[in-house]
Amino acid sequence: MLLLIACAGCAVARADSVRVFTGSVGGTSDFVFRGLSLTRGKPAAQASLDIEFPREFYVGAFVATADPNPGPSPKVEMDVWAGRYWSVSENFSADLRLSQYTYPDDPRRVSYNRSEITGTVGYRNQLFVAAIYSPNTKAVGSSAGYAEGNAWALEVSARKALTERLSVSGGFGHYGLSEIYHDSYNYWNATVTASLAPFEIQLAYVGIDDNAEDHFNSKSVGDRVALTALWRFSSTR
Repeated sequence: MLLLIACAGCAVARADSVRVFTGSVGGTSDFVFRGLSLTRGKPAAQASLDIEFPREFYVGAFVATADPNPGPSPKVEMDVWAGRYWSVSENFSADLRLSQYTYPDDPRRVSYNRSEITGTVGYRNQLFVAAIYSPNTKAVGSSAGYAEGNAWALEVSARKALTERLSVSGGFGHYGLSEIYHDSYNYWNATVTASLAPFEIQLAYVGIDDNAEDHFNSKSVGDRVALTALWRFSSTR
């Protein structure tokens, strides 16, 4: 689950009278989310599943191995979500999603579980603007926060197909954590994706600004390159 921000977060619901199952299984050299490495630079296995229903409703789940803390640390991150996609016009789309991030059997004293609501607007399935809000964030990444509070993020991303198999994408985001860490930070990415159906290879350059260094483990922050390989599948019922 590399940082692909709104590009990966805006579902393209296609189900008119059938259910569409899509998913992936694979691994990444570095599990990065919103600029923070949740494996402190180490590889991770990951898998995802989305189910699209008629009227453009969908649900999904994601699981990945994790090791965000140098001390006691959860073994996996498990996320679930539900949402709806709208094709507003020929050029514009919208997506509203409720997500839950969880860390089963987490030995850390503070809960890192949190809920988020994400609204995304897309233009021609190439340019995306996303707004994210969480009412119950206590901690993210590798460090406990100073208090529970509201967290938010704004993300802008774009993608462009170069050939039938090759595409590029990139994005910029701002994570507002002032109520939890009394600070915020910016993050960004540039990604090249090769689609070799049913396989997909992603090479991403991921960055984060210096503010994050004041709050998170040194191995979790800083610019880095991540390579991800996925086997993707799809079926209808």
